[in-house]
Amino acid sequence: MRYIKILVFIITVSQISYAQNASYIDDLDADFEKAYEYYYSSKDSCYFYFNRIKTTATANQDIPYLLEALLRESWSANFHNDLPIIKKNLRQLDSIERNNKGVIDTLYLRNYYKTSIQYTKGLYEYDLNNYKNALKYFNQFVKTIEDNPDYLEDPEVLKLYLSTTSFIGNLYVKEGKYKLATDFYEKNLRTIRQNDDIGIGFSNNIQILLADIYQKEGQYEKANSSILKVLDYYISITKNNNRVITSYQRVVENHLKLGQSDSARFYLAKMKPFISEKHPLSKIYLASSAQINKALNNYSAAEKDLEHVIGYLIAKNKPLPDEELAQAYQEIGLLHMYFRQPKKALSSYELAIHKIADPSKSTLSQTIYLQILKNKLEALNSLGSYQESLETTQLALDVLDNLKPSFKNNSDKMFLMEDAFPVFESALEASFNLFDQTQEDSLIDKAFYYSEKSKSVLLTEALLGMQATEFANIPKNITEKEQLLKSRITYLEKQLNNSPNDELASELFDVKKTYRELISTIETNYKTYFNLKYNAQVISLKEVQNLLDSNTALVSYFYGNKAIYSITITNNSKSINQVNHHDALEKNINSVYSMLKNPKSNLEDLNNQSFQLYSYLAEPSIKNLNEENIIIITDGLLNYIPFSSLSVNGASKYLIQNHAISYVNSATLFKQLSEKEVMNTKVLAFAPSFTDSKSSKLLALPHNRTEAEDILKYFNGKTLTDNDATLQNFNLESTNYGVLHFATHAILDDENPEYSYLAFQPKENGSSLLYVSDLYNLNLNTSLVTLSACESGIGDLKRGEGFISLARGFYFSGVTSISSTLWKINDASSLNIMEGFYKNLSEGLNKSQALQQSQISFIKDNSQNALSHPYYWSGFVISGNTKAMVTSNNWIWYVVGFTGLIVVGYIIRKRRKSS
Repeated sequence: MRYIKILVFIITVSQISYAQNASYIDDLDADFEKAYEYYYSSKDSCYFYFNRIKTTATANQDIPYLLEALLRESWSANFHNDLPIIKKNLRQLDSIERNNKGVIDTLYLRNYYKTSIQYTKGLYEYDLNNYKNALKYFNQFVKTIEDNPDYLEDPEVLKLYLSTTSFIGNLYVKEGKYKLATDFYEKNLRTIRQNDDIGIGFSNNIQILLADIYQKEGQYEKANSSILKVLDYYISITKNNNRVITSYQRVVENHLKLGQSDSARFYLAKMKPFISEKHPLSKIYLASSAQINKALNNYSAAEKDLEHVIGYLIAKNKPLPDEELAQAYQEIGLLHMYFRQPKKALSSYELAIHKIADPSKSTLSQTIYLQILKNKLEALNSLGSYQESLETTQLALDVLDNLKPSFKNNSDKMFLMEDAFPVFESALEASFNLFDQTQEDSLIDKAFYYSEKSKSVLLTEALLGMQATEFANIPKNITEKEQLLKSRITYLEKQLNNSPNDELASELFDVKKTYRELISTIETNYKTYFNLKYNAQVISLKEVQNLLDSNTALVSYFYGNKAIYSITITNNSKSINQVNHHDALEKNINSVYSMLKNPKSNLEDLNNQSFQLYSYLAEPSIKNLNEENIIIITDGLLNYIPFSSLSVNGASKYLIQNHAISYVNSATLFKQLSEKEVMNTKVLAFAPSFTDSKSSKLLALPHNRTEAEDILKYFNGKTLTDNDATLQNFNLESTNYGVLHFATHAILDDENPEYSYLAFQPKENGSSLLYVSDLYNLNLNTSLVTLSACESGIGDLKRGEGFISLARGFYFSGVTSISSTLWKINDASSLNIMEGFYKNLSEGLNKSQALQQSQISFIKDNSQNALSHPYYWSGFVISGNTKAMVTSNNWIWYVVGFTGLIVVGYIIRKRRKSS
């Protein structure tokens, strides 16, 4: 947000108690009115009147009017992008503040003047694109206000505060931290609602800023709606041409993203009257024109427009780093790539990189640098320069690893990883093509490394954070404070999800801020914690081979926009495969999933289509495998498909009959989960009834009680049913058991996946729902969690992270393996499959084999009826550490048997001695 709406000037003679000559005051007020008349339209006329005010005020030693003139002139200069004026005025403001401290401290508006100078310093650094310094000054302003909350009683200071926090939000947008920025904007909207005397201009301004976030999140229609709703205010009321121009620019961009070039041209024409000759924002008109010409396939016109933009920016002769010029070079590079001119694109990207200079200086520079490197990789691959592509990939990954710790919000970090996704795909493409040319085995290792770097960053980081807290010797009072803050955040977010409330929202903002500051303090003061938590290393292919036994293989998929890669690893072999990604493949995946979760779908059609999927995606990776166990790292839409259900012959022979299949989010995560041993095999099973509570909208599960009780045939433990199957009992008892089984309902929230939940026995007083977000605050020492509930393994699909699901949430709480479901399962088939699963576990099978054998038995038992349909059995999947569990009962028999052998041996020896 470069251009601010001028704040209403409220200074009266009574507020300036020491003014001696009322006649010159009238002259000053008249000059202020004249200056405001030309504030937006003519900077020279505006400066003329401000200079008269400064001269008169200086002659009369009128500090308040002199300060006001210097500040207002600086803000007008900000509008006209006249940085020398702001720089000159700031020097004079510093001098006045230093030499007249005693006088300023007596002024009625002293707080306003002090904070205004801090604000203006931030504004100047912002205009210079020195965003790190700008954030420093803006944060100083905010701290001043927080240390002196009574300052906000002054309406002028309150307006400055709103402008400052809006700038802070905008800086976070530039860094890609959209959720954090949204928090600041929504806080400002709450403040505006609570203060009737704040003009509509502030709320309109925030609507424009929010539209910028909507655009970056791909919500183009919502962005345009937000802009057009308030645009007339800037056209008719404030006559703020700069705001009008930048708003039309976004509207044009959004229509082009929606493929609506005619609408884009319409709004470009509406922008043109606001662009005068030599207007400082004429480059925006040219950039918008270039985008339209690009959409209309008018290459030369688009190139000419962008060259004019670059010429304008070069003429400004800004010192390095010049992020604005770097982005302009990047834009023309993208134009060249669009028209298949990779050499010209590469040249433009190199110029862009040069203008960044030292990208390590700021988060914004690193963000832009990463964007340029990402686009450069596409150009290099188009030219077949694969070796240089891999070298550039490493630069990009280094930047990404440096950026990740600065993104404290999970939502923002997921946006960062999704935006960086083409880096990984370009790296896989280069690695595969080089391997294809050279057959150099080490390139498979490289490809695996790049695939791993793209996967499950948030989950891996969370588990590393848990270890870091343990090993960094952080004092208990600090870790307890962190846990309390996290719990409070979760509580407030759940309350707000159910019922929006300004007071709770304000508290949530403050608690989140306190939490961020605490984490920042921990990371600064405990370097071991920081280094462990943000350890960017991923497992190597060789390490994976060392982890795998002779009967287990691992297949890792990378689901790209252009191709899908699979890397198959055993303890003594490795291979890589590539298939093209096309629309027919996505249609095939979606069709198979739709039929799998529908028991009434035609079995013959399902088997035919799943065989196509098997032949194209699975068979090339596993056809030579003799290993019984296969660990699959899925990606993209493949997360929806249980590989066990794939037909291997076009009929009712399935992959599950050849291999025991398990899943994991990444090989790095697999290593972490494999290292955690949980010897406790006691089971705690929950089976709520949902029959007696009038408040429950959930249907009864007729077989869930039997399912839970049957587990105790094979394992020691406890079953909590009906009114005992409560969330309170889960919270009290879950940490004492190594196996948790939930035979209950799971409800998926598509819009807010972190509010998907497991349902416990409904209670009239007290919560009965365990949300995904609650799981992030738990610390379970659990070997296996079985979610025998509908859709417990699916949720919002995020690139690299997989499903934001209940199953994933349990991994955050420290669980090492999870059995979950991919659709709404049948209660009766669940009973049979779960009993077989636990029976097989008790006999010493590993978890994937236990599930495999249970599913195979189910298929055999129902081969002559409709229950053989994969809907009934293949929705159950196992993930994580699938090592065999040793039950307490088995240990008893082992001990009894061993003791018996000793006794028998002793008797035989004694008899021999006697004889």
